[in-house]
Amino acid sequence: MRCFARVALVGFLFAAVALVHEATASAQPKIGVVDLQLAVASTKQGKSAKEKLEKLTAQKQKELDTKVEKVQKMEEEMQKQMPLMSDAGKKDMLEKYRKEMMDLQKLYVDNQTSLAKKKAELLEPILKKMGEVIQDLALSEGYTLILDRSEGTVLYFQPSLDVTPEVIKRYNQAK
Repeated sequence: MRCFARVALVGFLFAAVALVHEATASAQPKIGVVDLQLAVASTKQGKSAKEKLEKLTAQKQKELDTKVEKVQKMEEEMQKQMPLMSDAGKKDMLEKYRKEMMDLQKLYVDNQTSLAKKKAELLEPILKKMGEVIQDLALSEGYTLILDRSEGTVLYFQPSLDVTPEVIKRYNQAK
């Protein structure tokens, strides 16, 4: 989902560039730079999404910690009881331990997947709206190109080219 949102955002930006370029073919190009991650994190919706993700992460971590404690207690019990057990008892205990470890690994993977899915779900509408805001800014202010510096592809730019504060302002003002 995140990749799709980025592709959509890039599409918006290229469309804006094409429209502005037609109108200003003989004019000097106007370039802006935006830190998309900072912009998203600084919006009201972005802050709300971050809070929701932090709560969900804490909840998932608590579930995981509970399961880890259970496995650790089982390990301690195994160390105490194994020397005194029959081969069949050892085999049974090891099988239960193996199952608990597999459950723990599955819980970890499921939690990571769930968190990634929730993050994409929360960010998709924000990124879509952000793309529209950036496109509107480009068109209204005559930008030929607006680049995203948050992915590390912009190595240097003059600070005066940074439109991030304006993007945040416009995003928060948009309905």
